[in-house]
Amino acid sequence: MGETMTVKMVGKGERRSKQAENPVGLRFGRLVVLAEVEKYVSPGGHEKRRVSVKCDCGNNHTVILDVLKSGGSTSCGCRNIEVRQERNYVHGYAPRGLQTVEYKAWGHLIQRCENPKDSRYKGYGGRGIKVCREWREDFEAFLRDIGPRPSPSHSIDRINNDGDYEPGNCRWATAKEQARNRRHPKRKSE
Repeated sequence: MGETMTVKMVGKGERRSKQAENPVGLRFGRLVVLAEVEKYVSPGGHEKRRVSVKCDCGNNHTVILDVLKSGGSTSCGCRNIEVRQERNYVHGYAPRGLQTVEYKAWGHLIQRCENPKDSRYKGYGGRGIKVCREWREDFEAFLRDIGPRPSPSHSIDRINNDGDYEPGNCRWATAKEQARNRRHPKRKSE
């Protein structure tokens, strides 16, 4: 039968005092020390203790013991991947800082309808044009209904220029298509 290992959590204050002891069975974040292995010798001739560790995700690897004790390594790398995935994507669609054109279009249509300081507000929100609640609250709903932009020459267009930004009244259109769909300003009577 397999050998059972007792795992002990190591707190920050305990790390240095455990340096001279046997680290087997100690937990550092997601890593549990399985065994001490051959020492690492740096190019300058300095020896560093290395240990074999098992991560909670199931991966095994070798790490320098001092790196574990200092908190420099707390997983096999799986936690870094999870953090990047959690932090880097807006609605699971676009890396932060690299927003897609669809996300920018969604943000811009909300601004021109709701922000009186937006230079285009007068022609949109100032005329009573709104963004439907589902789109306003959920980029994914907007993307599901409107779809990805077909080409760089397309932008969001309202089919009925007096209608709101909502499913059934919006599409991706080229500048030529949008020019045919403009509202005509009222002429002043003389």
